[in-house]
Amino acid sequence: IDKLNKLMPRGVGSRYSLISKDPSLISNLEVILNNTEKYSAYYDKGIECARLAKHQDAIKNYDLAIKYQPNYIEAYLEKGYSLAQLAKYQEAVENYNLAIKYKPDFIPAYYNKGISLIKLGKYQDAIENYNRVITYQSNDAESYNNKGYSLAQLAKYQEAVENYNLAIKYKPNFITAYYNKGISLIALRKYQEAIRNFDLAIKYKFDDAELYYNKGVAFEKLGHYQEAIKNFNLTIKYQPDYAKAYFGKGVAYAELGNYQDAIENYDLFIKYKSDDAEGYNNNKGIALEGLGRSHEAIKNYDLAIKYKPDFVLPYHNKGIAFNKLGKYHEAVENFNFAIKHQPYAAEAYLKKGCSLALLTKYQEAIENFDLAIQYKPDLAESYTEKGKVLQKLGKRQEAIELFNKAKSLSK
Repeated sequence: IDKLNKLMPRGVGSRYSLISKDPSLISNLEVILNNTEKYSAYYDKGIECARLAKHQDAIKNYDLAIKYQPNYIEAYLEKGYSLAQLAKYQEAVENYNLAIKYKPDFIPAYYNKGISLIKLGKYQDAIENYNRVITYQSNDAESYNNKGYSLAQLAKYQEAVENYNLAIKYKPNFITAYYNKGISLIALRKYQEAIRNFDLAIKYKFDDAELYYNKGVAFEKLGHYQEAIKNFNLTIKYQPDYAKAYFGKGVAYAELGNYQDAIENYDLFIKYKSDDAEGYNNNKGIALEGLGRSHEAIKNYDLAIKYKPDFVLPYHNKGIAFNKLGKYHEAVENFNFAIKHQPYAAEAYLKKGCSLALLTKYQEAIENFDLAIQYKPDLAESYTEKGKVLQKLGKRQEAIELFNKAKSLSK
């Protein structure tokens, strides 16, 4: 089954802002522009434009402020922010660098620069900037969270967890840090700990659909499918169009053998996420096969392949369906396609070997079982199936050794 549990840490924390809490009107600022301190007035006007999400206008005013005051660090900071809002992250970084040039200990510039570097996928550089923030401000929870996020993107999950712990230490009700910590714990296969962290986040925000979804994923990883379904249902309660929750429910129902319920949820998934036809059709095919509807299953696998020709799973599953229908040549062809796209797929070699054995092509079958064993030495079924073929060839002692090996791996 294509699990499709694409767990992503939640977005980085909000930027530092120097904008005054007391709004002023742009019309009043026009008068100030006649005064001597023009740079301050242009800056204030830029702030007001940014408030109204008129970031291009804001940038023009920050540029005028900088023209009259080239070392105006706040103007570089806010210009960087507006550029980031326009997804011009590299230009944003350049402006944060100018702010830092004029004030090397300017914490907000390092923090915001880190956010833009994350958006650019420059996670190591982002970490270095958050380390600078932490040097000056060791209790900054948001910086530890964002550093943790960057470490997670580099697959350094244990270090990420350590930083999320520091974020939580300094901000005990920091929902995003609990959420992100849970994601990293799932990556570390510490599913129970992940669930505990999602529960802590839910304590502070009970109606957060994503928290229930990821808690459901953790339960699914533990094989607790009923608990997973309960959490996916809560996800849907708080966000009815949350497509992945329907997919997760479908997977859980399929694992429980409730194939009709699985199909209904896959159909709801595609209703809300029409751009993932390949995952939908592959998993729906598996559910149809579970209901004994192999011909319909094959049609769905074909649709999955149509939408994503290099998607290995539907070729593999289509091969299994052909095996069930006694169409062993067609099965072999599909396993070959799976192997073409994923040369180290042990399961594909195993199933291909089974098809070849059913065609009485025993030597070719053995060669495929050997490849399955080579790429996945702990796959017990490969030894069992190879043993069956050797038994048919009269090699009883070799077969017994393989059966014993399979038995030891199954313990």
